[in-house]
Amino acid sequence: MLNTPALGNEQPPTRTEWAEQRLRQAILRGEFGPGDALVISTLAEQMGLSATPLREALRNLSADGLVELHSHGKARVAQVDLREANEIYELRLMLEPVALERAVRHADDAYRDRVDSAWQALTATRVASPSDHAAFHRALISTCDSAWLLRMATTLADRAGLMITVGLPSRPDHYDTAEAHRTLKGLAIAGDGAAAAAELRRHLSGTITALHLVVGGTVSVNATGANAPDDIAALETTIS
Repeated sequence: MLNTPALGNEQPPTRTEWAEQRLRQAILRGEFGPGDALVISTLAEQMGLSATPLREALRNLSADGLVELHSHGKARVAQVDLREANEIYELRLMLEPVALERAVRHADDAYRDRVDSAWQALTATRVASPSDHAAFHRALISTCDSAWLLRMATTLADRAGLMITVGLPSRPDHYDTAEAHRTLKGLAIAGDGAAAAAELRRHLSGTITALHLVVGGTVSVNATGANAPDDIAALETTIS
């Protein structure tokens, strides 16, 4: 069941964009799992839309790797694949730290407020929702001066968010999302772009390591040589 309000009196730029935003949030929150069917007639009834904007929204989400389109108009949430995860994180490790360093270089008071606000949202629960997690990473790179770099980094992060939602459904008892991001937030707000980029590389490397431990039962040797963060080391002990 899609947990989203009908369109009602809300006036988004377009109905397609509104539908895309709601579906993206629902997928990243885990309301739909990998392989789940996205039935247009059902979604149309739940969201108060016609089929046309929903089809366009699903095509857009397919282009971002969150949805798989099949014959006869059928659509499903994309599956998690470790080979794809390697590719996604290899690209994230190349692009997202660069975007972050450039964002920090152009940071202003509005940027710092945005990052701090996004981090505060992570403190609402011990394990933050995937949508809040994704919003924090978007805030970190929001002032990147390259539109293409920003777009690619955001697309990769959204696809990775789906993988983490399914691949790492639980965390060690002591894991705290906000605390795991505290250093990253502090470096970005302090204006140390190089150190923030290095911390982000460590953070992403630990995530792909954890994904392999849980989903594949092994550790990737391709992610980087960086050490996994403390919470990943603890995670390893829970699945041994």
